[in-house]
Amino acid sequence: MDMKQKDLGLLLALDALLEKQSVSAAADQLGISQPAMSSQLRRLRDLFKDPLLTPSGRRLVATSRALALKDDLRVQLQGLDALIRSHRRFDPETSRTTFRIVATDYAQAILGPALANLFARTAPACRLAYLPFEPRTLWERMVADEIDLAFVTGMKLQEAKMRSGIEEGFCVIMRKGHPLQSKTMTMEAFCAAEHVLVSPEGGGFVGMTDRILGEMGLRRRVTVSLPSFLMAPSLVARTDYICLLPRRLAEMYRSEVRIVEPPVETATFRVDLLWHARRQHDPSHIWFRDEVAQLLPTL
Repeated sequence: MDMKQKDLGLLLALDALLEKQSVSAAADQLGISQPAMSSQLRRLRDLFKDPLLTPSGRRLVATSRALALKDDLRVQLQGLDALIRSHRRFDPETSRTTFRIVATDYAQAILGPALANLFARTAPACRLAYLPFEPRTLWERMVADEIDLAFVTGMKLQEAKMRSGIEEGFCVIMRKGHPLQSKTMTMEAFCAAEHVLVSPEGGGFVGMTDRILGEMGLRRRVTVSLPSFLMAPSLVARTDYICLLPRRLAEMYRSEVRIVEPPVETATFRVDLLWHARRQHDPSHIWFRDEVAQLLPTL
């Protein structure tokens, strides 16, 4: 059978069947009757000369041929979807689009309020979904069309589109009234103080600053390791620990902690924007990433 003569609906039906592995569930997803979906499955079996789905207990399981088709089919359908969207006009004032963002706790904290205010003013019916940052599965989730935009540091994905975001440095935070507050932060005082270190991977007690100090023959006292930057200000504000915190985040807690300059040169990092190429010409995505890119320098 010549595929050019087939209805695109057959491919949509195949995608739904492979995802749901159920004729009735696939029919519900596409909004057609179960007999109509059964008819589509018969035509697909004839087209591919393969059962595609075979009974296994109460459900259907994909054949080897069907599994080989699944990923390529999804990519092609997503490409067609992007092609259609690329010719649609996007109106943020009336759109009800949900934008899905992957970001670290730091990026969520500094971007969240500003982006929420922006949407309230310019895209009142749109929604924002912040998703957890999982570096190992980031690209897989982009390929699966689960993510619209990611805020990352030090990650390069060859097939992803990228836009530079912001550069960030560190400062020292301590509680108000801390013994070191009224003194110049010397290297000796810095190393002698008890430190809180943020280890995103969890449980680490050595960071870039420790490597810099090590090259100078010095060592600081890291007493507490936290998995999140957002936990640090509350802990520091109520103890005699000090902590190196990203400067923009520290400024958000200025009313609760004292901010001072570190006596040692600290590392900087950059937060970049990443997205899948399928979104490159999507009008809604163009609007979204342009708004975010314009917003970041103001933070």
